[in-house]
Amino acid sequence: MTLKPLGLGLSSRRALSDVVTDDLRDAIISHDLEPGRRIAEDELALHLGVSRGPIREALMRLDREGLVTIERHKGARVASWNDTDIQEIYSMRSALEVLAIEWACKNATAADIKAMEEILDTYDKLTDKQRTPREVSRLDLDFHTALFASAHHVRLFKTWEVLRSQIHAFLAYTWSQDGKINKVFLPKWGPDHQIFVEVIRKKQIDRAKGVVLDHVEAGLARVSKHFVEEPTPKKKVAKR
Repeated sequence: MTLKPLGLGLSSRRALSDVVTDDLRDAIISHDLEPGRRIAEDELALHLGVSRGPIREALMRLDREGLVTIERHKGARVASWNDTDIQEIYSMRSALEVLAIEWACKNATAADIKAMEEILDTYDKLTDKQRTPREVSRLDLDFHTALFASAHHVRLFKTWEVLRSQIHAFLAYTWSQDGKINKVFLPKWGPDHQIFVEVIRKKQIDRAKGVVLDHVEAGLARVSKHFVEEPTPKKKVAKR
């Protein structure tokens, strides 16, 4: 277990269950808690120095986000994804983002556009060394969350909140597995997302939909190449 005990100062400023949820989410997204791993509430509570209540609440939240699977009478397990799961998730992402950018073109305010531009500015200020898969994947989720917020579509945003942690897990892991990503894709992340801001500002709905579809399709291709969890090899039975 690689998680660190939680500090009392942090937990005193925020609800303890929120702190535990964030800590577990980060560990799953980074693969410190690997897919398929069983999560024992007692062990985790002891390791983090908290009671089982915040652990149980955190696991329920992560179950809703798709990062944990809770099985009756068996407890919780870190989620794992096969090709069908990935296809389903990215088909949903495609549909949701097309709707988001369409509504953003109609409803985005100057403040919404500024919020997206500030994320791009943060990216631009990173050095090449700082543009790691972990950091850029975080900015990517921040940017797309700002995009959904700019649509001013409450139910759409809530649906994105359910999906985004799974997307983050895909991005952080996939980008860390491909050396070409660091050399080719990460330096282009800013310009690729600047296009989103341009079409929203100009209210180019038809072009915006095409931009989103191309973007999600390219992401699916990268994830499909690297993320599918390999099944655990079966042990060979020794012949007598």
